[in-house]
Amino acid sequence: MKIKYVATCLTDAQTYECEKLGIEVMRDYVYSYGQISHGCVTDFSVHCFNSHALEALKNMGVGRATLHPELNLAQIRDIKKCIDTEAILYGKIPLMKMKIAPKSTSITDRKGVEFLIHGDDIYNCIPIYMADKMGDVEKSGITHGRLIFTTESPEEVRTIIKSYMYRKMIKVDFTRGKFYSKV
Repeated sequence: MKIKYVATCLTDAQTYECEKLGIEVMRDYVYSYGQISHGCVTDFSVHCFNSHALEALKNMGVGRATLHPELNLAQIRDIKKCIDTEAILYGKIPLMKMKIAPKSTSITDRKGVEFLIHGDDIYNCIPIYMADKMGDVEKSGITHGRLIFTTESPEEVRTIIKSYMYRKMIKVDFTRGKFYSKV
């Protein structure tokens, strides 16, 4: 099944590049059960880990659920998908929320690794990248792949989107996330 790409962007320039290349930019994810309304799209923070959670979300009227990034491809494949599902296929995933955070900045850990802070979120410093592994991803049965753009320039956004369209590896520091981890 062909996966539809959607994006979340932190800047207007990133949004412009996505829309120019035909990628829908999502602005309204639901981040907790208390926000669920008919037809909404849940973020991974709703913690959809299995078929039971997906069935419960369907019964609440959710239109599409983002699966948790701690799941590997085999676990994603084995989930009974009673509604559309998405996985984060590119980007720096939010690691934690802060109550009091500056509008947009970064922090550096003791090893010199820099983490972006935007709004209440602290983002991982290395993006997930799966463009060259889309054959494996398609076998998992998801309907949508999310691309998260945080610090990327408009040129980088274009390059990354095209790498997903053509399923090609590009030169970038990346992680495969948990997609290939053993349980």
